[in-house]
Amino acid sequence: MKPRYCLLGGIAAIVAAAALAGCDPNKNQPAANGQPGTSGPATSAGQQPPTAPPAGAGTYKVITNGISPFWDSMGKGLDAAKGQLKCNADWQAPNPADNNEQVKLFKTAVAAKVDGIAVSVIEAKAMAPVIDDAIQQGIPVITFDSDSPDSKRYAYIGTNNYEAGKIAGQETVKLFPNGGKLVAFVGNMGAQNAQERYNGMKDAVKGHNIEFLQEPFEDNKDKGKARKNVEDAITRYQAKGLTGLVGLYSYNGPTIVSAVQAQGLRSKIKIICFDGEPETLNNLSKGLVDVTVVQKPYEFGRLSVLLLDALKKENKDIDKAIGDIKPELDKQQMKVDTSKHVIDTGVDVITPANAAPFLKSLKDRGLSST
Repeated sequence: MKPRYCLLGGIAAIVAAAALAGCDPNKNQPAANGQPGTSGPATSAGQQPPTAPPAGAGTYKVITNGISPFWDSMGKGLDAAKGQLKCNADWQAPNPADNNEQVKLFKTAVAAKVDGIAVSVIEAKAMAPVIDDAIQQGIPVITFDSDSPDSKRYAYIGTNNYEAGKIAGQETVKLFPNGGKLVAFVGNMGAQNAQERYNGMKDAVKGHNIEFLQEPFEDNKDKGKARKNVEDAITRYQAKGLTGLVGLYSYNGPTIVSAVQAQGLRSKIKIICFDGEPETLNNLSKGLVDVTVVQKPYEFGRLSVLLLDALKKENKDIDKAIGDIKPELDKQQMKVDTSKHVIDTGVDVITPANAAPFLKSLKDRGLSST
């Protein structure tokens, strides 16, 4: 996979998807306790409320790995698919963002006998038997964003995180042509996406005199802990030639920038990120971040609902279900590994040079993050 510096294709794909879906204006945001928010804004005079799904329409639950601006775009994609299919779909986020809380939300959805569940897995191995049990009870489960490959999940939708890590590593090589010393930060290395991103980066920088000084600092998605980890890394490694910091999760970028800025070290430290939280994109436009590898969470939400609905219609035959949505995947130029049932949504590379048009494209669609 090669970095795509020109964003027009990705932007056009999202716009086309919204048009195709008829974009339901409802938005299901998780409340602070991890429960779904209200569905749909108040209607003004003369407007008709959204049409209720017909009897027999599918009911689907999407569960993220936490609460973050990263998921706002996913929610819009989910709503677009829901509007297109006239089905029932909403999303929830575990709060706190840990495996136990995610399992509770998952089991509640199973008990409600929904027609399908999509989940961004926090702990790949721990979640596998929970997913398998739901499937044993007749509820199809797919994963998105972070996989549980040892489970019996029907499919994975999202970034090929190993390839995304390699792309970040290739960009890192450009930033450090003479070598560098790095430290990475992440929520939880037990997550499949974290492992794959980190391994992809390490493989990409081999032979370029670039080294990671230790295994990634973990923060369990606690932003306060994430900031302290950066401060601790600077204290521990600045005298040992630290030249770069890597944020493997979306919120790590802003915490890295704030800590580096507070100590006046921006001129000495390069910053590499994943994802496009509002602060990260704003920092890119200011030249405070060197590069971020951006995923497509809008498509995570949209395609998850499309695939779950196809599974319902195809009596849980995953090959037929993927075949049903294949024309849409081809239109988006997404890769499909039919043997592993993996749909790779791809990534884009954002730098200070192309941050401004990317920000404008988001704003034009009412988004503040990817």
